[in-house]
Amino acid sequence: MEQRKNNFTSLLLYSLKNKRNWFLLSTVIVLITTILIPFILGIKDTFFIILGIVEVFVLVFVNCLVDNSFLHNDSKLTYYKSKPFSFRNQIFINIINNHVLTGFLLLLILLSALVQNNGINDIDVFEIYKVVIPWLSVGIFLSALSSILSGNTVAAGLMTIFNFALPGIFYLIIYFVFSILEDLVIGFSARVLMEYFVDVFYKLEYIYFVVYSYSRTIDALYFVILGLIIALITFLITKMVKKRKNENTGSFMVFDGYKYFVAVLASLIIPAFFAVETYGSVASKMIVVLLLITLSYYIIIAIMEKAFRISKLSVKVFLVSMAAFIVLTVTTVLIANPYKNTVPDPEDVKAAYIGNNRWQHTEISRIIKHEGGLSDEKLSEIETYYRNRDIILFTDKGNIESITRMHKELLNNQSYDGQDVYMNSIVINYYMNDGSTLVRDYSIKNNDSTGNAKKDEIASDILKSEELKNKRFFYLYDENFYQRNKNIIKLRLRNDNGVYSPDDYINVDQIRPYLIKDIDEMFKNNSDRAFAALNNYNFELPRYKETQYIEVSIINEANSPKEFYQTFYLDDRFADTKEFLGIE
Repeated sequence: MEQRKNNFTSLLLYSLKNKRNWFLLSTVIVLITTILIPFILGIKDTFFIILGIVEVFVLVFVNCLVDNSFLHNDSKLTYYKSKPFSFRNQIFINIINNHVLTGFLLLLILLSALVQNNGINDIDVFEIYKVVIPWLSVGIFLSALSSILSGNTVAAGLMTIFNFALPGIFYLIIYFVFSILEDLVIGFSARVLMEYFVDVFYKLEYIYFVVYSYSRTIDALYFVILGLIIALITFLITKMVKKRKNENTGSFMVFDGYKYFVAVLASLIIPAFFAVETYGSVASKMIVVLLLITLSYYIIIAIMEKAFRISKLSVKVFLVSMAAFIVLTVTTVLIANPYKNTVPDPEDVKAAYIGNNRWQHTEISRIIKHEGGLSDEKLSEIETYYRNRDIILFTDKGNIESITRMHKELLNNQSYDGQDVYMNSIVINYYMNDGSTLVRDYSIKNNDSTGNAKKDEIASDILKSEELKNKRFFYLYDENFYQRNKNIIKLRLRNDNGVYSPDDYINVDQIRPYLIKDIDEMFKNNSDRAFAALNNYNFELPRYKETQYIEVSIINEANSPKEFYQTFYLDDRFADTKEFLGIE
């Protein structure tokens, strides 16, 4: 046992000694690009440090492939077989060597950052290293595993990248399934489903350690995750090197099972992107997706088998894999389908949103998860945050009931003719009293007016509500807010050419009653194409003719993350305001 240990140590030291040229070359490359070139140019920029980190990835990647290339050459395999050490020990010696090289290069980058004085001021190298170090370490182990599974060095390089991206590929395929669900079950959003799945089950940001970049300190979980990943890869290396069919050296893949695994997953990547990023009828998309999957699989297998006529086994594997994928997708649809008609009782809803904004739900969901619910205090903070973005959360039971009525109408009919206003979709979010959420996203069928009347009627009720006016124009209607903040409420008259008002700022006290009067009349009579206005970001139809407008800004408002900004386009709806300003 002691003799084996001594032999392993001796071989490790000998191997490190033989890598001195790699160490020298890598040192020269890193120091020239991160210190010498910036010094000659007289530039101290974080770009060169980032470039150095990229170079470390490239140098380590190439070195790993070179070290393990003996697995892809018959003469080298024969030579290493004659040694007293097994392939497994040689592979782990290479892994240790590459970790030593990696540590050395990362120290050089840190030295370069300190020389440039960027390590503290412009870029925090240690923060970047929290992600870079596990990526490099896992990459070294994956390169060894990929070299065992592959029959040549080029394939080993490609498979190293593929294996590293495997969690992301699974993410894309799951998103693919949810996108099919979105097309088949109205109201369901692939994006929202994916966010929930990742947040609850599939912790991708932890798998890739990105959660630790600039937002979280290294903790015990960091080392547990890294240890589990490395342990899994080490286990696979140990098993696969014993089962490796060296007679397949020179082929694309050594293991047939792994070849089919790669081919099936890779054949889903392009169709998944197509399904997620394109629009069209469900039938046409599914036909194109199936064609793309079949074509992709055939091309990948043909390349791996080096033949245009693929084997019967490859065809069987494809058919079984597609059957499994279809069963998974159909099962997902069947599970979701009973919930598509769910409309909550208004009394059970704390707040609701309706409009075209999809990203606001993500932020609110994080708050609800962190707080364990949506308290009145937290809801007030959220409303203050979102009013700067023309996003309104409705809490009045009358408006929540109107939103549920709109929800039921959309279940029956998703058509609406917005005339010159194109509508893609409308989002409805419910935030329940018990802390749960219900999210629906309905695609709108344009140029079909059969659903206009009912939708406009319900939307008009929401637009005419006191709550919408009070929340959207809070700086005019909320007397307490107005009296406390009127000194920081700034109004300017502008046109397309810039500032128009000769007096710069308009007197807020004087113009306020005219604006309130016009707004009251505007919402009181707002029924024509009300659904299109409700779905617009500022609850108004787009205006194209009027060039004059009032710009409203509230500077340094308490609890506001930025300056509030809003505009009033002075069309015929603002007759009293225009008369006050002397505009015809």
